[in-house]
Amino acid sequence: MSHGEELPLAGVRVLEIGGGVAAAFATRWMAGFGADVVRSDAGRETLGRDEQAFLLAGKRRVGAGDARLRELALAADIVVEDGAPGALAARGLDPRELQRAKPALVVVSLTPFGQTGPAAHWRASNLVAHAAGGVLSLTGVASRPPLQNGGNQAWMMLGLNGCSAALAAYFGALVHGEGDWLDLSAQDCAAGMLELYGPRAAFENTEAPRLGNRVHAIWGIFPCADGFAGVCALQRQAPAFFAMTGEPALADPRFLDPGQRLTADAELGALVEDWFRDKKKHELLEMGEKHKVPIGAVQTPLDLLASPGLAEREFFDPVVTPAGVARVPGRPYLGVGWRAGELHAPAADTDAVARDWLGAKS
Repeated sequence: MSHGEELPLAGVRVLEIGGGVAAAFATRWMAGFGADVVRSDAGRETLGRDEQAFLLAGKRRVGAGDARLRELALAADIVVEDGAPGALAARGLDPRELQRAKPALVVVSLTPFGQTGPAAHWRASNLVAHAAGGVLSLTGVASRPPLQNGGNQAWMMLGLNGCSAALAAYFGALVHGEGDWLDLSAQDCAAGMLELYGPRAAFENTEAPRLGNRVHAIWGIFPCADGFAGVCALQRQAPAFFAMTGEPALADPRFLDPGQRLTADAELGALVEDWFRDKKKHELLEMGEKHKVPIGAVQTPLDLLASPGLAEREFFDPVVTPAGVARVPGRPYLGVGWRAGELHAPAADTDAVARDWLGAKS
């Protein structure tokens, strides 16, 4: 906790059962905001060393068997799991039975394709989850195959949706005393973030175009002197962008008119790309801030670690690991209490959690 801010989820008990990125990411936010998150280490560890430093900091870890895990589930306010459909029931932890025993309990199940239906037992990678959800219909240029999004975005998107849904159901349970079993799939979460192009194409029964890094000439990413940067200018921002460049060729009245600008998009795009080419990322960001133009840059991990803005926001948390201190993404915004937390060893808190949650003697 920093600056004496209150932790909004202090006192909330969360049990994480799973081992994958999705459940760990969902509960990582809850732990940061102050919940007492207990992670079951009874299964095989699937997270890598770096993932553990990021996703498990601030959580207590237990090595309980299924019988004790059921006791912990009934002592929790929220249970988050990302096992295969039916996996909890097979361990004597059927969500419906848990809720009959504790009606206010919130259970969140995170799977690739949901708990029921013809695809429920299909397995999926991050790539498959995004492809099935439609994200790959929008990535890459039309003349080449689709591109996979970096990292574990499908599972993190699933976890973020799981966190939001869990907290909404939990706050509802505080009001009316009734929890819920929430069934979220990675496919649905991916489909829900397509914004304009995917839903519009489905509604109009047309194929959404894959536009790569550029929607049009003043909405895209371009090579610059030390990497890549871009502009995302709406019509109201176009005059400021053209004035900022100081390029006579970009003062052409055709480019200010939205209709004529689209017909001259290829010509304008070449001019904009040339303007970006010899400028460095920090120059472009400073120009955008000065002229109120939405300029962005593609940052490397080292760029982010050195960012004064992120440092001022206390975005990175220091986490002590067996390999040294790691700096991992932390509080998403200022104004709400947040704690970095420590990285605990597997099953290190089994006895302490039994005492705190169950009143058991060690």
